[in-house]
Amino acid sequence: MQVRYNTLTLTGWTSVAVTVAVLAKTFVPFYLIGSTAIFAASVAVGLVLVALSWRPIFDGANHARDALVVAALFYTVIVVSFLAYSRAALPATHLWGILIIHGIMLIFGFTAARALKMVLLVLSGTAAIYAALLALHALRFGGITTGINIDDIFGIGVPEIYITFHQNIGFVLGVGVLAIFGLASNRVMRFLLVTALLIVLLLLFHIAARTALVALASSLIFLGFTALWEYSRKVATLTAAAVIVAATIAAGVLSQRALNQIGVDAKAPDAISRTIRELQDPNQGFRLPIWEQTWRHIVSDPARLPLGRGIGMYPIDAGFGAPDWLLHPTEGSKHYPHNVHLEILYDTGIAGLVLFSILTILPIIASLRRWSTFSPAEKSTVAIYVFNLVSSDISGAFAYTYMLQFFLALTVGIVALKRADDTKIDGAGVPKETWDPKHPRAPA
Repeated sequence: MQVRYNTLTLTGWTSVAVTVAVLAKTFVPFYLIGSTAIFAASVAVGLVLVALSWRPIFDGANHARDALVVAALFYTVIVVSFLAYSRAALPATHLWGILIIHGIMLIFGFTAARALKMVLLVLSGTAAIYAALLALHALRFGGITTGINIDDIFGIGVPEIYITFHQNIGFVLGVGVLAIFGLASNRVMRFLLVTALLIVLLLLFHIAARTALVALASSLIFLGFTALWEYSRKVATLTAAAVIVAATIAAGVLSQRALNQIGVDAKAPDAISRTIRELQDPNQGFRLPIWEQTWRHIVSDPARLPLGRGIGMYPIDAGFGAPDWLLHPTEGSKHYPHNVHLEILYDTGIAGLVLFSILTILPIIASLRRWSTFSPAEKSTVAIYVFNLVSSDISGAFAYTYMLQFFLALTVGIVALKRADDTKIDGAGVPKETWDPKHPRAPA
């Protein structure tokens, strides 16, 4: 019993340590203390704790061979891309940063699947701290967007740093409310969850945290789809197809020409007004022009489509210089296509895009196959992964969006644990599925 207790304690603290590591550069209050030091310390502690429990982690990896193979092939393409096209223009630390940081986060995520609730508690705790700071700000100034800039509720005082903190606020609150979904164990908690969800959605809309708003909406749509999936896979598939068709039609109706005819308040801070203003503005620094320009560059040179232009080459081609790794950002590190799939296509071509797409969609497909067996915490975690995936395709940079790797591996870890359960055998060597006395292979 003592050994079992010690194992559970080690597993729980490991999940806490690795989750703190993945949040260290995102959780703004850490910036005031020293986010780099916290990141380095939590990574070091996480690696030690992982090493202490390496055997069950290694055994679990045997049940995730498909994801491991795809990941190995994908990062092999990254290395080949650097050596063939980027080595002369980029510092080697850019490649090493990707391999080391991504590798650590993949290991951390896979490990944390063994104590999911500790991960969700940390995520919901960070969201609670943000919510408390926002409440204090509203009480002090009489509103969320009055007084000092909403981005600087943490008191950083440097506009170049806090200018996009509204997106950070949205991200932490969005992930936090999804984490609470996995912890809601009774009707009171579920009622509070629905209330918190509505408040968060209104807040994200009000402060124009559009990436987080779209990501949270996508996660909720995904959860709605999975509810239909459990009821009827046919109904879920037809509903998803209908939604896609409706969205395509709506996008056609709301064409660029139609949007240009819509008048909006020049100072309205909400998400819709700000988006319309940006769509009407030809500024090349906005998201849609960046995507359009990146796509034009990709299709303008068909010879580079198979293998791309080289990992990390986008900011160099755009004239901003070479990027470096996470802990040594340069001017080039600030410029990227704001869409990880588009960036992978630009840098590594179709070869990299296909592998990356398989790698990112594989955990979702594997989860759907076992969705009816998932606990609320496991379902919540997959929804958080969907949140991160959507966020990465709106605002992400491949080399620095390591949180995507963490939650991808966390989802893979959940599936691996389910597969391990499926293959367990009893003392007589009978597969688990034959324990049912009605099973044709059940023992007499």
